[in-house]
Amino acid sequence: MNHNKKIVIIGLLIIVMCFTACGHNKQDNPYGPAMAELGDEDAYAFLDMDYKNYVMVTSDGLYDAGIERQAAIYCTVYYYVKDEAINLGTIMSDGTAYPISFSKDGIFTASGHRIEKYAISEKDGELYLKKGVYVEYDEEGNERYTSVTDGKEAESNEEEYEKMVEEYGGSQAVHFSYGADGCINEIIEY
Repeated sequence: MNHNKKIVIIGLLIIVMCFTACGHNKQDNPYGPAMAELGDEDAYAFLDMDYKNYVMVTSDGLYDAGIERQAAIYCTVYYYVKDEAINLGTIMSDGTAYPISFSKDGIFTASGHRIEKYAISEKDGELYLKKGVYVEYDEEGNERYTSVTDGKEAESNEEEYEKMVEEYGGSQAVHFSYGADGCINEIIEY
């Protein structure tokens, strides 16, 4: 058997394993075609959130974040809507101190000066910034806080920023996997 046929067979086996492993408490895995297009370096995760279907995220930039051995600072987000898995776009944190994480109602990115929470509109399948809080410093070191909520920008304050920092800190780092074992990410209650 030539090398290309082996790769195709192994790829198909991985997809079959994921269909069986990732089908619990949500409908059958609709992400097979998107998974088949992943490269050798791409890892993926299915996020069990407050949506009808799992949210699939992929990344080729995994690292050990200490709290999660297979974390990433950027990922591409997919969601199954209108009978197909749609690539909704890529989101990114600003460094390895800020792994992509999630809660039941959002996917988080962060940096030392911003926290952003993304959600998916199930109606039209769009990824959007649900809430973002930012801090900027002028030349004298004075802080200026702003926020964006559902597309509307407003002045903010340190309290709102710290609340978002706390929400991000309470979210769960995404565990990316190269196969069906460990691909489902559920919120762990302590």
